[in-house]
Amino acid sequence: MDAEQESRFLARKAESPNEIEVIALMEGKIVGTAGIDAVGAFYKLRHRAEFGVNILKEYWGLGVGRALMEACIQCAREAGYAQLELSVVTENTRAIALYQKAGFVEFGRNPKGFRSRTAGFQEIVFMGLEL
Repeated sequence: MDAEQESRFLARKAESPNEIEVIALMEGKIVGTAGIDAVGAFYKLRHRAEFGVNILKEYWGLGVGRALMEACIQCAREAGYAQLELSVVTENTRAIALYQKAGFVEFGRNPKGFRSRTAGFQEIVFMGLEL
Protein backbone atom coordinates (compact mmCIF):
# COMPACT_ATOMS: atom_id res chain seq x y z
CA MET A 1 0.00 0.00 0.00
CA ASP A 2 1.08 3.55 -0.56
CA ALA A 3 0.94 6.10 2.28
CA GLU A 4 -2.58 7.30 1.39
CA GLN A 5 -3.98 3.76 1.22
CA GLU A 6 -2.31 2.89 4.52
CA SER A 7 -3.79 6.01 6.11
CA ARG A 8 -7.32 5.07 4.98
CA PHE A 9 -6.80 1.47 6.16
CA LEU A 10 -5.70 2.57 9.64
CA ALA A 11 -8.51 5.15 9.91
CA ARG A 12 -11.07 2.45 9.06
CA LYS A 13 -9.58 0.14 11.69
CA ALA A 14 -9.57 2.90 14.32
CA GLU A 15 -13.28 3.53 13.75
CA SER A 16 -14.31 -0.14 13.61
CA PRO A 17 -16.13 -1.68 16.59
CA ASN A 18 -14.90 -5.20 15.73
CA GLU A 19 -11.61 -4.91 13.82
CA ILE A 20 -8.20 -3.76 14.98
CA GLU A 21 -4.63 -3.17 13.85
CA VAL A 22 -1.89 -2.97 16.48
CA ILE A 23 1.82 -2.25 16.20
CA ALA A 24 4.88 -3.15 18.22
CA LEU A 25 7.40 -0.36 18.76
CA MET A 26 10.96 -0.82 19.98
CA GLU A 27 13.12 2.29 20.41
CA GLY A 28 10.74 4.25 18.19
CA LYS A 29 10.85 1.69 15.37
CA ILE A 30 7.84 -0.31 14.17
CA VAL A 31 9.02 -3.92 14.48
CA GLY A 32 5.69 -5.70 14.05
CA THR A 33 2.04 -5.35 13.19
CA ALA A 34 -1.00 -7.54 13.78
CA GLY A 35 -4.71 -7.29 13.27
CA ILE A 36 -8.10 -8.89 13.11
CA ASP A 37 -10.51 -8.50 10.21
CA ALA A 38 -14.15 -9.51 10.06
CA VAL A 39 -14.76 -12.38 7.64
CA GLY A 40 -18.17 -10.95 6.78
CA ALA A 41 -21.03 -8.79 7.99
CA PHE A 42 -23.84 -11.26 7.26
CA TYR A 43 -25.23 -13.29 10.17
CA LYS A 44 -23.81 -16.55 8.80
CA LEU A 45 -20.24 -15.14 8.82
CA ARG A 46 -20.03 -12.46 11.48
CA HIS A 47 -18.92 -14.91 14.20
CA ARG A 48 -15.58 -15.33 12.35
CA ALA A 49 -12.50 -13.10 12.18
CA GLU A 50 -9.16 -13.44 10.41
CA PHE A 51 -5.89 -12.85 12.24
CA GLY A 52 -2.59 -11.77 10.72
CA VAL A 53 0.79 -10.83 12.16
CA ASN A 54 4.11 -9.65 10.71
CA ILE A 55 7.38 -9.23 12.60
CA LEU A 56 10.67 -7.92 11.23
CA LYS A 57 13.04 -10.88 11.02
CA GLU A 58 15.68 -9.32 13.26
CA TYR A 59 13.07 -9.22 16.06
CA TRP A 60 11.99 -12.86 15.83
CA GLY A 61 12.32 -14.85 19.04
CA LEU A 62 11.84 -11.88 21.36
CA GLY A 63 8.16 -12.48 22.14
CA VAL A 64 6.88 -9.66 19.92
CA GLY A 65 4.68 -11.95 17.83
CA ARG A 66 3.29 -13.68 20.90
CA ALA A 67 2.43 -10.35 22.54
CA LEU A 68 0.70 -9.04 19.41
CA MET A 69 -1.17 -12.32 18.94
CA GLU A 70 -2.38 -12.36 22.54
CA ALA A 71 -3.59 -8.76 22.21
CA CYS A 72 -5.52 -9.62 19.05
CA ILE A 73 -7.05 -12.76 20.61
CA GLN A 74 -8.27 -10.66 23.54
CA CYS A 75 -9.69 -8.02 21.18
CA ALA A 76 -11.45 -10.74 19.15
CA ARG A 77 -13.06 -12.09 22.31
CA GLU A 78 -14.16 -8.61 23.39
CA ALA A 79 -15.60 -7.97 19.91
CA GLY A 80 -17.77 -11.08 20.33
CA TYR A 81 -16.20 -13.37 17.74
CA ALA A 82 -16.59 -17.11 18.24
CA GLN A 83 -13.76 -18.13 15.93
CA LEU A 84 -10.40 -16.64 14.93
CA GLU A 85 -8.76 -17.94 11.74
CA LEU A 86 -5.41 -17.60 10.00
CA SER A 87 -3.39 -19.01 7.14
CA VAL A 88 0.36 -19.62 7.16
CA VAL A 89 2.80 -21.17 4.69
CA THR A 90 3.86 -24.65 5.73
CA GLU A 91 7.54 -23.66 5.70
CA ASN A 92 6.94 -21.17 8.51
CA THR A 93 7.30 -23.78 11.24
CA ARG A 94 8.15 -21.19 13.92
CA ALA A 95 4.83 -19.41 13.37
CA ILE A 96 2.88 -22.67 13.25
CA ALA A 97 4.41 -23.71 16.60
CA LEU A 98 3.50 -20.30 18.09
CA TYR A 99 -0.08 -20.59 16.86
CA GLN A 100 -0.41 -24.15 18.18
CA LYS A 101 0.82 -23.03 21.63
CA ALA A 102 -1.97 -20.45 21.63
CA GLY A 103 -4.55 -23.14 20.85
CA PHE A 104 -4.96 -22.78 17.08
CA VAL A 105 -5.61 -26.07 15.29
CA GLU A 106 -5.21 -26.96 11.63
CA PHE A 107 -8.42 -27.41 9.66
CA GLY A 108 -7.17 -27.59 6.08
CA ARG A 109 -4.48 -26.96 3.49
CA ASN A 110 -4.18 -25.41 0.05
CA PRO A 111 -1.21 -26.71 -2.00
CA LYS A 112 -1.00 -23.54 -4.12
CA GLY A 113 -2.44 -21.10 -1.60
CA PHE A 114 0.43 -18.60 -1.67
CA ARG A 115 2.48 -17.38 -4.61
CA SER A 116 5.87 -16.06 -3.62
CA ARG A 117 7.80 -13.79 -5.97
CA THR A 118 10.96 -15.80 -5.22
CA ALA A 119 9.80 -19.33 -4.33
CA GLY A 120 6.75 -19.76 -6.56
CA PHE A 121 3.70 -21.55 -5.21
CA GLN A 122 3.71 -22.54 -1.55
CA GLU A 123 1.27 -24.63 0.46
CA ILE A 124 -0.68 -22.85 3.17
CA VAL A 125 -2.16 -24.26 6.35
CA PHE A 126 -5.52 -22.98 7.57
CA MET A 127 -5.78 -22.78 11.35
CA GLY A 128 -8.55 -21.78 13.71
CA LEU A 129 -9.03 -20.90 17.37
CA GLU A 130 -12.37 -21.35 19.10
CA LEU A 131 -12.98 -18.35 21.33
